[in-house]
Amino acid sequence: MIIETVDPVHVPLQVLAQNLDGTPKTVLTSASVRVYHLSGHTELEDLHPVDMVQVGDSSTWRYVWEPANLPIGHYFVEYTLTDPDGALFVAAEDMDIRDIARQADVAFIKRVESGRWQIHGNQMTFYEEDGSTPLMQFHLRDIHGAPSNISIFERVPV
Repeated sequence: MIIETVDPVHVPLQVLAQNLDGTPKTVLTSASVRVYHLSGHTELEDLHPVDMVQVGDSSTWRYVWEPANLPIGHYFVEYTLTDPDGALFVAAEDMDIRDIARQADVAFIKRVESGRWQIHGNQMTFYEEDGSTPLMQFHLRDIHGAPSNISIFERVPV
């Protein structure tokens, strides 16, 4: 599971219960979920085990977690299911919290830094990867704030 936001407000955690033959299991005695991460070799719980709720009459069990704080990182989601015969099933999945805004910013910076740029008069233009579509432009100024293309002290977005 990949969540591309910082400190998500709602994290839906769900599991699909199935019998050994792959058919849906719609009756369980209990279903719970917990979330943890590792710090070195130490397991730290972010969500202590909580009961999950069956979605309608389906074999899907869900818990919507509202974490107070969930930093960017790698987590583990562990589901524990118990059927009426007492059989216990434990499954886990990875959960990565990513900052999509930061990823977009880094991608934009990479486009600016790896692309072509050019100075015309007192204007600097950065181009898209195609080398001809302007990405961003700046007015260039000297230390006194006068337009310049030599002894540049400042650039001001157009």
